Amino acid sequence: MKSKISVLASALLALFWFSGCTEKTENDFDNFMAGLYTGSYLKGKANFDPATNTWTDQSVLANTLDAGNLATTRVGVRVRSWGEDPVVTANIYVVRNTNANEAAWRFIKKYTIAEGDTSYFDIYVSAQEIATALGLQLNVNAGNFPPGSIFTCYVQAVTKSGKKYTINNSNFTGTGANFYYSVFFFRGSVVCPYDPTKMPGNYVVVTDQWEDWSPGDVITNPITATTATSMSTFGIYPNMAYPGANSPQTWVINVNASSGIATVTNQYYGKYSTSPSATQYAVSTAGTGNFVFSCTTPVVMTMLLNHHVFGAPTVSAGQYWLTLRKQ
Repeated sequence: MKSKISVLASALLALFWFSGCTEKTENDFDNFMAGLYTGSYLKGKANFDPATNTWTDQSVLANTLDAGNLATTRVGVRVRSWGEDPVVTANIYVVRNTNANEAAWRFIKKYTIAEGDTSYFDIYVSAQEIATALGLQLNVNAGNFPPGSIFTCYVQAVTKSGKKYTINNSNFTGTGANFYYSVFFFRGSVVCPYDPTKMPGNYVVVTDQWEDWSPGDVITNPITATTATSMSTFGIYPNMAYPGANSPQTWVINVNASSGIATVTNQYYGKYSTSPSATQYAVSTAGTGNFVFSCTTPVVMTMLLNHHVFGAPTVSAGQYWLTLRKQ
């Protein structure tokens, strides 16, 4: 279990203060916020709901590549030019997996933006374009597009004055930050249909950022039941070897049968203290990179889980990756 205190409370207070200054329907800066950013970039589309003080990311158009339809599948984002020095060209590059070293990037194509055009537009990259850029064959064989493989598309924003911004020389390290929604990269994961019959068995921990488990630990038979679109888990959280862990509960992972996309919604899993008033912890999936790859050998489950107070997903202890590989 993560036992660290973050600046979440301060960030939330700042968010409430900023969002309360004026009504917004899209994530556009007010003039007084100009000092919060430097440079220019492509900003992903997002909406702000003043009634709930929440942002909704609308920038991701597609983030999966269908292994069964590689000839037509594609990934993409919806963005616009942002910055006092407007972006006039967006160069799109790609690598297998993730690699911020620009020497490893392979050029795919460019988008030209008319000066003064601040409207949103769509960037799409097809599996065929990725294959051409990386010299791959358009099939699911190892080394090409096997299910479970990931491709990252990096964006280079070129401004009117000729400056070039990437993830390496900007002030942003990722996408989706409130107000910013900078898009310097987007990903595509090769997915395949979900087969529940392949899920039962022991699982090896690849990554557990929540730190109940260490890499290489084996979780014995965590899948207790399956359906055509879900599986029930028991014994992943809490790790009963953790001091004070008690009241373990079954929680369900819902799986899209055609793509393997996984979702978990406010599932109570247990406590980390024997006190009657101890916090009841729950998990919900967060972000867009949650998958169950039952067609791979071995089977892989990977999810970004928000650990939070049961019944109150906004009372969060943080978001942490869990990746398990079938033994």
